[in-house]
Amino acid sequence: MRWLLVFLIGLASFSHSSEARACSCMKLTPAEGLSSAYAVFIGEVTKIEPNTATKFGGIEITLRVSEVWKGEVGEQVEVRTAGTSAACGYRFVKGERYLVYADRDEADPMRVSLCSRTALVANAEEDLDFLGKPTQELGDASARPKSNDRKARRRDNCSASPGPGEHAAFGWVLLLFAGAALALRRIA
Repeated sequence: MRWLLVFLIGLASFSHSSEARACSCMKLTPAEGLSSAYAVFIGEVTKIEPNTATKFGGIEITLRVSEVWKGEVGEQVEVRTAGTSAACGYRFVKGERYLVYADRDEADPMRVSLCSRTALVANAEEDLDFLGKPTQELGDASARPKSNDRKARRRDNCSASPGPGEHAAFGWVLLLFAGAALALRRIA
């Protein structure tokens, strides 16, 4: 009877846990980032708004593009990213300029994640040096930062904190040990 009670309490405690999502990526070199991206460009964020079309509440970012190295990109482009860093969402700030490495598939327009080499232009010196002269300049192509202005941003493996579902798994393990202890106690 006691075993059944412990099991039911544990089941009730963990049955409503949220889905676990976590972001983990390998560091890409500028060459790998360029090769794997659908588009690479510099853009200034003009608008950030929720994207209600996705299940997990992503974000849609509108950028005014000034320089393009890869892809079919107009003067204005919209990219999507996940709503949280746990789901690899990249945090954009309105008014800031970014070097964007965007992916694309049939179901989505361009999207950006923490796993790409997307960075503030001021922190993208290594990438800008590698990319060289853009293949296309649009609108106001402001001068990029000089090499002695700021150090290039170093991207280590990106990872995010565990989602709530991972804590639930820990709870299930504890519940299993508690049940085993009760069963052994009953046998003894």
